[in-house]
Amino acid sequence: MNAFDFDFLTTGRLQLRMLADDDAPALLALYGDAQVMRHWSHGPWTDIAQAHAAIREARDDLLAGRALHLAIAPCSGEGLIGSCALFDVVAQHRRATLGYLLAPAYWGQGLAREALGALLAYGIEVLGLQRIEAEVDPRNGASQALLLRLGFRREGLMHARWRVGDEARDVELWALPARA
Repeated sequence: MNAFDFDFLTTGRLQLRMLADDDAPALLALYGDAQVMRHWSHGPWTDIAQAHAAIREARDDLLAGRALHLAIAPCSGEGLIGSCALFDVVAQHRRATLGYLLAPAYWGQGLAREALGALLAYGIEVLGLQRIEAEVDPRNGASQALLLRLGFRREGLMHARWRVGDEARDVELWALPARA
């Protein structure tokens, strides 16, 4: 995947757009929430500088064609309520990894499925990806159920894949293979 122009994706209730500088406080609130981050590959953020750095990195990765990291925002104009990304893009193999977070106030409403459905379609139809992977903490039943609904299959368990603080964590590998 080379650098590409991206504006936004719209679903019935959501807009997926590039992260903006003024998203930093909401991004810190999301990534700083211990409940949201309990199954993530790193601990909660503690400083606004981390959010600003992530926004800069998202812009750089987009320009380099390495990743597409987006804000999830309601079409109603409210601010960022989540984030989603296609990252670790390997253009030669037409493969990327999926990541996503949603603020707890928006859980259980089908919004993650809606947002990820749009992002996955973009990845397959526009970017030409043939395989999209996701790494999931085995204790994260909600994420496993979401991936199943999106057509992913569990492929295996990777022991001690993540290190969060002093804890080594196992990770399930899930994949959405190319559709024939």
